[in-house]
Amino acid sequence: MKEILLGTMISLITMGSSYAACTYNLNATQAQVDAANALGGRQASLMPTINLTEQKGTAVIGHSGNSVDQIATSSNFISNGSISSTLTDKAVLGSNIVATEFVFDISNIKDIPLGTSHEIQQLAVQILGASNSKNELSLDLAYSVVNNDPNYTNGGYVTLTGVTTKLDSTGQLEAKDFDRKLISVATPSDGKVRIGIYFNQVTKQLGYIINGTNYGYLNINAENALSNIGFQAVSQPSPNTASKFIGKQVSIQMMTDAPNIQFTYPTGSSDICGVGL
Repeated sequence: MKEILLGTMISLITMGSSYAACTYNLNATQAQVDAANALGGRQASLMPTINLTEQKGTAVIGHSGNSVDQIATSSNFISNGSISSTLTDKAVLGSNIVATEFVFDISNIKDIPLGTSHEIQQLAVQILGASNSKNELSLDLAYSVVNNDPNYTNGGYVTLTGVTTKLDSTGQLEAKDFDRKLISVATPSDGKVRIGIYFNQVTKQLGYIINGTNYGYLNINAENALSNIGFQAVSQPSPNTASKFIGKQVSIQMMTDAPNIQFTYPTGSSDICGVGL
């Protein structure tokens, strides 16, 4: 199975009834994506449909022979490639436990008969967080559908790859903690897998919930509380040029506003803007 790798792993406002909605702006342009492509690494294009109000990107599956990753992200994220103390992407105002959720929608490919066809379709969110001092953590959160692959049983998988950082003797960032989880999951009947991520600003731990089941914390600890956070949604092309998924739509939606967050989180949790859940 392909893995998403972040370079930094090692190295709109609308009024509600009583408060401003906690939104994340997927406003990156293709020109900004092209500029990032020119620097090398995995090549990308914007998802063909990005709904700013719903915070949702919809991709059309291609194959890796003539296609690239399709992304939806913010202007700051794509232009800088990381979160740092000098970059304000989305301010984190919650001071206890802050949560956000993501919906990976494969309803258009869920019921396709696959037979012996080799299929790997991966959707992911790259999450970067920083304190007022430095980059603190990165997380690759991926949902994959696998069929007829020698390394995996057929089905759906959630992968979490998390890294926290520290400063070396010269003041340069290096990896502090690393943890990776691969979890087999059943796809709900509606084809939508919902995953919640929560960061404890007090203990500096990162936890996760998949389809309502709380798996607790990853085995990583940041050094400081988060002051900024950024997200990039990614749809990767199929490795099979004859994939039965080619031409089908899949989507990723970000839920950053308290009324849209569905799961039960530890007591005292809020959205990233500090509004209680």
